[in-house]
Amino acid sequence: MPAQPKRLQPYHHGHLRDALIRAASGILENDGLSELSLRRVAQAAGVSSAAPYHHFADKKALLDAIATEGFSTLRKEMLARMEKETNPRARTQACGIAYIAFALHHPALFRLMFGGNDQPLAADAALAEPRRLTYDVLEQAVAAESSKGRLDPLTCLGLWALVHGIAKLILEGAIRPSEYGAKSGLALGVRVLEHRLNWDR
Repeated sequence: MPAQPKRLQPYHHGHLRDALIRAASGILENDGLSELSLRRVAQAAGVSSAAPYHHFADKKALLDAIATEGFSTLRKEMLARMEKETNPRARTQACGIAYIAFALHHPALFRLMFGGNDQPLAADAALAEPRRLTYDVLEQAVAAESSKGRLDPLTCLGLWALVHGIAKLILEGAIRPSEYGAKSGLALGVRVLEHRLNWDR
């Protein structure tokens, strides 16, 4: 007996928005941003090609939703690593390690979150709040590490530039962890952060 084609679900089936975001995220990571379209996402989710438009006005709206979920996940992973530490300096390091680990585990999503759709970050108002909430975690870690208990914006910016930069360099193949005696990109990131923390003492 021939296999029955996958039955399309009505657009109002439960949790369709989440299902579309999951399907789109899978396409993004496996095939890249250029292969992601609302039609293909609908096919992957098993719904009609018109169904996504009940939740997303266009492809950009879907990409913004994916990036928003990405920032939420990044924030949770930063907090989860930090909760395992009690020392303020160790918590700051854990926050940075989580950032690098997220980038290396979700490269396409990471690029999308930080301008992978070729739109300047400053112009993407839809992601301003999710990005701020995530950055707040880093700011709080830096403030807690300070002997004065206050945030130094430049110190925080420097740490963000460090973890973002090392992740980007590894993802783009500009540096090889083995050249620095590290077995993986994350191991190199840990060493760089340890060097920064010791250097700042």
